[in-house]
Amino acid sequence: MKNKYIKKVNNKQTLENMRNLFTDIRFYMGKSVLDGLMGEAYVDDIESPKFGILLVREYCFISGNIEKNILRDMLKSEFKDYKIIPDDRNKVIIEEIFQKDINILQRYSFYKEPKFNIEQLKDNIKKIKEPYKIVEINENIACKIRDNNFIRITDNFKERGIGCCCIKDGNIIGVATSNIIYNEGIEVNIKVSEEYRRKGIASALASYLIILCVDRNLKVSWDAANLNSVGLAKKLGFIYAGPYNIYTFNN
Repeated sequence: MKNKYIKKVNNKQTLENMRNLFTDIRFYMGKSVLDGLMGEAYVDDIESPKFGILLVREYCFISGNIEKNILRDMLKSEFKDYKIIPDDRNKVIIEEIFQKDINILQRYSFYKEPKFNIEQLKDNIKKIKEPYKIVEINENIACKIRDNNFIRITDNFKERGIGCCCIKDGNIIGVATSNIIYNEGIEVNIKVSEEYRRKGIASALASYLIILCVDRNLKVSWDAANLNSVGLAKKLGFIYAGPYNIYTFNN
């Protein structure tokens, strides 16, 4: 990171000091960085940060009191390839500075205390019959998922990952798994091959994953990229919070 206005965080105390900058629900995926498990963190001042930046996967979370010219320079030089998720103050500045140079997309957040009906989740799983089979992901299956680029999963899956997949005729056709992880739980990542959608597979996979997590005392978080994902999450017991903007730069 070459920008002179920011410093990379390499100590737990500064990560702790950053938590008050990222309390909004839209920043929850950034908790993986604050927990020291994934990604990178940057601040203006190591001892007393006024603004912070969290990088995890393709996302860049920005919060705090940043001067307009510094924010502009950082985004243009360092973070233009990320999906930018700012706080409300910096959201206004980004839209003012870049205008036609950015695309404004939406994601959809959920409160982090879902209300699961375990019996209903078990019923969702029972609806999946032969030739489909749902199994828990082991290390060998995790390698296959990575090799096929089917979906993004937790890097150190053997130690920290959890998930399940749907198999038909020996092929993986659907996956529900951890991707981003926190000290106390996971963020769900789910995908079903297009030709097998609308068969209840996504619902069954998500239900299976939730039960795995509940059994292991792990919290389950859901953040949706589209309205279909919102609808599925609501049926599973996640409580909808609302939409928020993310920003990408035009090439």
